[in-house]
Amino acid sequence: MTILVATSILGTFIVVLAVRLIVQSGSKRPTPAVTANEYANARQALDAVFVENAVINRIFSVEDAKFIARSAPLGIKSSFVSDRKKLAMKWLRKTRKEMARLMDLHLRLASYTYDPRPGYEIRLTARYLMFVTVSEIVLVVVWLLGPFRATRSVSYAIRTAASFCSTFSMRLEQVNPTRLGGDRESLVH
Repeated sequence: MTILVATSILGTFIVVLAVRLIVQSGSKRPTPAVTANEYANARQALDAVFVENAVINRIFSVEDAKFIARSAPLGIKSSFVSDRKKLAMKWLRKTRKEMARLMDLHLRLASYTYDPRPGYEIRLTARYLMFVTVSEIVLVVVWLLGPFRATRSVSYAIRTAASFCSTFSMRLEQVNPTRLGGDRESLVH
């Protein structure tokens, strides 16, 4: 039953994305060219997401919660959980925003690749949609239960984000930088 629901949601997201791509391709306004600076910024954003994913595990550390539960007064315990909850939700929102920016850049970079492959595009889109779905669910779970009762779902969201970033990173390696618009000096420095 849950597989059917997950498949239906993923299918719906893919259809919505396909419709969006069709509408965008039919629109008269040209899409802005990808600059070398945007390309370099995408690399930096990927590196930041990888580093944040490694560090974010500390926010959800059950060991920290156990330590606070054993040795801190009640006021500090509630403040600790509240602060970690806010931090976790902020991280999820920031990561979702960054992933959306990377996906938008990917859609614009598709024409700059050495070897565009539809299978690769579908895989990257599916990973992005999976991350969006998982992050929405995790956001609700963290909001309802707190960061320490959502560790499994959070770790799954982290793995999903890493999977998307790995796939996106491979896509960036296939981009032909000489075809990018303006500001080429940033690739050298």
